[in-house]
Amino acid sequence: MKHTGGFAKRHQELHKLLAAWGIEQSRGMDLMRALMGAARMLEAIADHGLQTTGLSLPRLRLLLWLAVEEQCGNSAGISPSALSHYQHISKNTVSSLLASLEEQGLIERALCQEDRRSFNIRLTKAGRARIRAALPEHSKYVKDTFAGLTVDEQKTLLKLLQKLQQSLRQQIADKKLESYAHRQMESSKE
Repeated sequence: MKHTGGFAKRHQELHKLLAAWGIEQSRGMDLMRALMGAARMLEAIADHGLQTTGLSLPRLRLLLWLAVEEQCGNSAGISPSALSHYQHISKNTVSSLLASLEEQGLIERALCQEDRRSFNIRLTKAGRARIRAALPEHSKYVKDTFAGLTVDEQKTLLKLLQKLQQSLRQQIADKKLESYAHRQMESSKE
């Protein structure tokens, strides 16, 4: 099947269709599509920028979380379940990421002192070194990614996104959607 016309035409047709179905205000859908599309593109750009480090954005985020745990005095490490929760990714995804990080020698598993049936994850010396080596280039790459916006626009965007997140957290709490939202996140990340 040959695709004819561009994105703008399809967008226009979507709005006509929604109007025909009685939905006059579709700004919410436009915002959702724009935010989700931007998030996917940002992750692709960040992953591309990290290729030379042997890391992906999700792997770097896990390593950074472990570094912060250490910085806060947690030398025992953190459970994979807690990493899953704090990173908003499924347990299966965390397991896969941890396996690759362990294979690279960047993390280690240590038996949990409180519950000898489980284990905690902590950084290795090589993991700390990899973070230190990757962050300057990654930081520059991220800065360049947002160079299309002025500093003031970046600050405004950050404030608006933080305000949106707070509103969404409140909606989830008000509607008692915490378990639903968690299940949705788990299934969408697998």
